[in-house]
Amino acid sequence: MLLKGTRFIAVMLAALTLGLSFCHLMQLPSRLAWDQYLWVGSTVQGGLYAMFGSVGAVIFVATVIALALLAYFTREHRRPGFRLALAAALLFALALVLWWVLVYPVNVELAKWVNGPVPADWIDYRARWEWGHAIIAAVELIGFGTLIGAVLADTPRNSR
Repeated sequence: MLLKGTRFIAVMLAALTLGLSFCHLMQLPSRLAWDQYLWVGSTVQGGLYAMFGSVGAVIFVATVIALALLAYFTREHRRPGFRLALAAALLFALALVLWWVLVYPVNVELAKWVNGPVPADWIDYRARWEWGHAIIAAVELIGFGTLIGAVLADTPRNSR
């Protein structure tokens, strides 16, 4: 029961985390075409992503913890799919590290723009922010696929 509950929580949290990243990915083509006023206005000053930074961050960290626990319990209960569960945990952990390396430094800079001037090289920050999120989404998508593989590895082949 502990393993099933952990699986359920891990899948739900991973789906939510991937959903947040996938939103960024789907917006990428349009947002790269926006001018300074629209991009800065929505991203920095409009608060469009305020909940991503608060609620989303908690979900992201909880996902990594849940996936690590899933890998641990899968191994402890000697169930198939341990390597895939571990890979999912590592991939989502990598995505979190990538957020700190690629996106967070840009967020620190963007915070200065709320009441201050926007620098002339704002387009470079936009590119790093947008593409950073796209890379994270790709890593999470692979991680989610490995998570599904871990769950399916423990599904009986002949079940109806």
